Amino acid sequence: MRYQEQAAQPHFSRHIECFWELELHPDEAQRPCELLVPDCTFDLLFCSAPLRFSLVGQTCTDRMSIGAHFIGQKTTGLYLCPEEPQRIFGVRFKPFALAHLFPVSPKELTDKVLPLQQLFQITTKENSYIEGILASRELDDRVSNAESLILSLFDELNYLDQQFREQLNYILDRKGILKIQDLFSAFGVSKVTLHKHFLNKMGLSPKQVSRIWRLNYFLQLQRNTKTSKLTDLALEAGYYDQAHFIREFNRFFPYSPHRLLQSQSKLLQISQEIIDRRFSNLYDPRT
Repeated sequence: MRYQEQAAQPHFSRHIECFWELELHPDEAQRPCELLVPDCTFDLLFCSAPLRFSLVGQTCTDRMSIGAHFIGQKTTGLYLCPEEPQRIFGVRFKPFALAHLFPVSPKELTDKVLPLQQLFQITTKENSYIEGILASRELDDRVSNAESLILSLFDELNYLDQQFREQLNYILDRKGILKIQDLFSAFGVSKVTLHKHFLNKMGLSPKQVSRIWRLNYFLQLQRNTKTSKLTDLALEAGYYDQAHFIREFNRFFPYSPHRLLQSQSKLLQISQEIIDRRFSNLYDPRT
């Protein structure tokens, strides 16, 4: 299993964290703990071969056909189960990036993986970009086709909902460790207004965003801290006690923290590296 990223060019970097590529093999993905961590981002995913997937808690897997797919917000882990070896290409959008560009309400896309043509009317030109992504062997060529596709799909890419970005960054900067009431006073909005605002712009509530990024922060601490005491790391990550931590952890994963972290999951390690870059502001265009 090999993962690599390519940084977005300045024109795209306000909206896109990165372009990425993941080599998957059926034997590597058979381990039960191989899953992607929820992280509050959106992805365009391009499969050159059929790919089965399921969200934690689902009793059966669904199937992505060859082509382009959109992954909405995830409130739990996502299993990827290749039927044959392949390189998956993806575009990872920042949480606030598509707030004004969705053809449907983003809350309808949460925990959904949909063929791109279900969301957009794909033109012949756009289909040629998708075919270019699937046929290309070089990451640079795939990125070039993806940039053209994005510019064609999202003709208002220059616009950014600055207030929503600031609200999300307020939570991100605090690693999800905050009282939601702090957001109300910081931005002068009511609880009901803020809740609707987040659902309409992103598909998650402020509380769900905080939970996801607090979990991400715990995973960052676990990766970078020598101590093996998970309770100590959980307390540092803002959980009240061990029971609170276990309860929140089980919202996202069907395993105990110890089992997941001892599984040597390669996808978990990749997720932790991505979290490290996100919390270090390496995806921020100002850096």
